[in-house]
Amino acid sequence: MLVICALIGFAIFLYGLPACLGKGASFFSSLFSRIEIEQQAELDQAFERRQARWTLVRLLERHPPLLQRLCRWTGIHASKTEEIISRLHLPIRLVEVVLARLICMCLVASSLLALLLKLAQGEMLGIKTGYPLMLSLGLYLLPTFYLDWMDKRAKAEIREQVPVFFGIVQSLVEAGMPLQGAVKQTARRFNARLGQELAKLEVAEKRHGSWRKALEELAFRWEVDTLTTIALEMNEAVTKGVSISQMLSVQIEEQVRQQEDEAAAHMNRLNIRLLPFVILFMGVPLLFLVMGPALMGIGERL
Repeated sequence: MLVICALIGFAIFLYGLPACLGKGASFFSSLFSRIEIEQQAELDQAFERRQARWTLVRLLERHPPLLQRLCRWTGIHASKTEEIISRLHLPIRLVEVVLARLICMCLVASSLLALLLKLAQGEMLGIKTGYPLMLSLGLYLLPTFYLDWMDKRAKAEIREQVPVFFGIVQSLVEAGMPLQGAVKQTARRFNARLGQELAKLEVAEKRHGSWRKALEELAFRWEVDTLTTIALEMNEAVTKGVSISQMLSVQIEEQVRQQEDEAAAHMNRLNIRLLPFVILFMGVPLLFLVMGPALMGIGERL
């Protein structure tokens, strides 16, 4: 059965070979056609439209109903996964995640079938015989688990960087710089993730029509409460024409206080988790130190 599954997988691999291996598509009839293709490739790269190299990937992208059906079969939330990939600017596609999950599902099914055949033949099952099934299950859960972990880590980084970033913005605004210019100037010199995201607002501004709409879209796309609150407050202050420095000061102080409370709560939970180790590595030696002489005296008397 494993041999049959390996042959099926190899056949799928041959069917999905990169299109660049084809002989007919790599020949260019003239220099002008070569120039046009190079220009189109530069445009695709500039707008982040990476051309899929695998035939199977392009086939699924051209058939959205089939892709949605495979997403349901493999247990992948299509819209959520696409949002995570878009947020993190990963060089992968939803179709590639679905195919990886589908291949791992085939491995799980083949491993389970192999175990059932061994049971039918009367063989004894042990830990070693279950290794293929456990490994295939781990590979099946790995793609979505890794994407969720990266997304949570990126959101945590942005949440921690919000007070520092907008504290610099507040200083520049108080010095007389316009809000939009202060954000752009800070984003150019802030090398963390939040600075990199806000530096891309210049490109998003052309797509959304205004800088404020681009900022709101960025905040709602990342789903970070602190960033969303500050973005909405900034847009409201700009609309009403009121001073934004005081609002930024209040928001930053609130975010810093919230982070301090979260850090204190984390330390309290950490102390509770470390309590058994403290009792084991300190309480037991102290018990022998205190009770040791008494036990030795009792032994001498006996």
